[in-house]
Amino acid sequence: MDMVATGQGTDRASRGIAAALAFAALVALSACVSDEQAVDMGLATKCDADGTVARLGDPAGRYVTRTDTEVCRGPKRDSYTETALDIIDCTASSTLRLGVTRASADTARRGPDYDHTAAVEQARLRLKVGLADLATTEAALRAQGVPATVSAGGAEQCTKLAAGAAQTN
Repeated sequence: MDMVATGQGTDRASRGIAAALAFAALVALSACVSDEQAVDMGLATKCDADGTVARLGDPAGRYVTRTDTEVCRGPKRDSYTETALDIIDCTASSTLRLGVTRASADTARRGPDYDHTAAVEQARLRLKVGLADLATTEAALRAQGVPATVSAGGAEQCTKLAAGAAQTN
């Protein structure tokens, strides 16, 4: 009986070496690419958020607003821009969060895009001049299709603004 070499051991060794080389190349590439370049190439996602807190200016001085904007860049499925407005009732210690705008590269993942800027601004002005309260504002905006949620809390923003105003006076 003659033994014939089939080369199976060589194939396994070749695959192992190829996998090790591929891994080493990936490690070397990741060391050369900055975080910003990875975002630009679509290999990573970077999100930036910005927020502004201000008094609404209503006659009773009851409401504070907080605007939050989040911008994410990266792979198409993760890229989006979203703006929300929180209207905080300092007396009742509750927060009405409204979806103002959303623009997403992948609406199947994040939900449909929308722009409710005009409706939200109109409701904010009605609150400011005392023509509506938070419950009326929520109901009217929900009826117009604006994403709205009410939660307890938010009074810490009122306290921070009051403390900041006291320091400047």
